[in-house]
Amino acid sequence: MIMRQKIEIISNRNSQCLQLYFRLKSLNLMGFRKFFGHDKDGEKNQNQIEIERIKNEIEEEDRIFQQELPAKDNLLNKFELEQLRQLCMEILGREPDPEYFDEAWTGKQIELPQYRNDYIHFIIEELRLSQIKDYALKNKIISSNYSEK
Repeated sequence: MIMRQKIEIISNRNSQCLQLYFRLKSLNLMGFRKFFGHDKDGEKNQNQIEIERIKNEIEEEDRIFQQELPAKDNLLNKFELEQLRQLCMEILGREPDPEYFDEAWTGKQIELPQYRNDYIHFIIEELRLSQIKDYALKNKIISSNYSEK
């Protein structure tokens, strides 16, 4: 009697699994292998494609950055220190992070002053050439016939 119940339970489970399999197959929702986690190759290919896409975006951004670098530096050298500060606050909403010096004999940290080059390097890292040029034109730092060299 107990053996017959066990056989019926196993038979019912097998039947349910087969029904589930054929239902998925007929609905064409996903393959059996993918349903049970055996389709890892597809995931690896998707991950590899995503990694390649991100890598290409980073390389493109780096290429643009290197291409714009001399023109950005040339343009930002036309700004006064106060104009650089205003550009940071108006467009970026912040200034460069302060740097600190550790005094060995007192153990104090002394905040170093922000120089013109600190602002220029910060802006070069954060903004595109077109954004800097638009700001310079709007604030009459350069004329409309200005050309990058």
